[in-house]
Amino acid sequence: MSDKERSYRNTALLGVSSVINILLSIVRNKVFSIFLAPAGIGQFGILNDFINSVHSIGSLGVANSGVQAISKASTQNNGEVKRVFNSLVTFFTFLSLVLVVAVIVFSTPISKAMAGDDSYVWYLRIGAFALLFKFRSTMQSLLITGMKQLGMVAKSNVYQGVITTGVGIVLVIVLRDKAIPFLILSLGVGAWGVTYWQSRKVVVQLPDTQERVPYSEMAPVFLLGVSSLWASLLESVVTLVNKSWINHYFSKDHLGYYQVAVGFTASYIGFITSSIITNYYPNLVTKVQEGISETNEYVNQQIGISMALIMPLLFIMLTFSKLFLLILFSAKFLAANPLLNYTVAGTFIQVIAWPIAFVFLAHRATKTYIISESIGNGSMLLLSFLAMQTGRFEMIGLAYLLHYVIYLALITWLFMNYFSGSISRENVILFAMNAIIIAGIILAKVFLDEWASYSIGGFFILFYLYRSREEYRFMFNTIFKKR
Repeated sequence: MSDKERSYRNTALLGVSSVINILLSIVRNKVFSIFLAPAGIGQFGILNDFINSVHSIGSLGVANSGVQAISKASTQNNGEVKRVFNSLVTFFTFLSLVLVVAVIVFSTPISKAMAGDDSYVWYLRIGAFALLFKFRSTMQSLLITGMKQLGMVAKSNVYQGVITTGVGIVLVIVLRDKAIPFLILSLGVGAWGVTYWQSRKVVVQLPDTQERVPYSEMAPVFLLGVSSLWASLLESVVTLVNKSWINHYFSKDHLGYYQVAVGFTASYIGFITSSIITNYYPNLVTKVQEGISETNEYVNQQIGISMALIMPLLFIMLTFSKLFLLILFSAKFLAANPLLNYTVAGTFIQVIAWPIAFVFLAHRATKTYIISESIGNGSMLLLSFLAMQTGRFEMIGLAYLLHYVIYLALITWLFMNYFSGSISRENVILFAMNAIIIAGIILAKVFLDEWASYSIGGFFILFYLYRSREEYRFMFNTIFKKR
């Protein structure tokens, strides 16, 4: 099976697991809303977010750097994989113990900061033990992903969803609001149990050794992880500041419109994100070891696959955005419609940028990655501030789009000048065609009546599908053919 066939097949597999987890979350949220009530859901949300934040910061971005280290080690031998894995497990087991103790010791001031009183103290002390299991689960997931076991990744996602949903429902029915800390603990234990069971199938193929890579040699891995952490924290800060500005310059309603417009597209492209992180990235690390030609071919292949998978969905969302808002939300959210024009266009550029940006991580080009992410997020902050000054809400959407244009231009330039990268002529033509279609649909929505814009959008969608018919025929044949 070719790399392209494998990418389509793995993305479809991850897409199915994502859909199953979305359905499970709907059931879980419905039950929680009945037995926990808004206050209970709010308490669970803020405590779970806190534990997840401690885990994310404490993991030092290892979700990216650890996969890179294990994938690179796999190009040498299984012994090197086990040594890298042992080093990561030892370091992060010790770190997780330190963090658990810290949360328990400082649970009182943390509770006062979060709730204004001591009401969360025991919740925090019980929930803190979830960190032990979350860190261990992360290490096991790194091994599975780094060794390119995508079937296991997809199954793990589904198993975790089923187990945590089942356990969570039983807990809230029996314990009601007292179940909150145990819900958080069950999420960690469930993730650890599933990934332990799955990772054992990989571990048995590795040498039985306790040797570790000296931490002096692991320094580049941790440094790369910190750069990933920096990028994530920077993005979170920019998002928070942007939302605060919207709340200040406009209103809480406008904040809701922005959340819907941005979250609307992001929630439906999660399978692309999962595919890039769990399938594309580990294989890209291997391609980087093979040479420039192989790397460029693989990057361009992923750009083409990303566009093929996401563009029909984006065109449909853009054309019928008003109907989506009415069906999925309500008429109160129609004010988000103008913003959606820009966020859909920005998402299109975003999925093109991702495969290129991961080249920097695959090369362990820490400085390049930090600079590109800092400039990208900085441009978002500056453009958003300028948009706020206009007093026109839809200009925030334009800022969102322009920031991704700047980011794509920057990382493409870095890719081509510092990593001998190249973008294929076919992808350039396809990118231009998609951009023209998006612009055409937006102009139809702005200058024509609703039904006319539906007709124009429908025409563009059919044209695109006909123009790309050979690619989609190949995609469906690959996904559905027997192994």
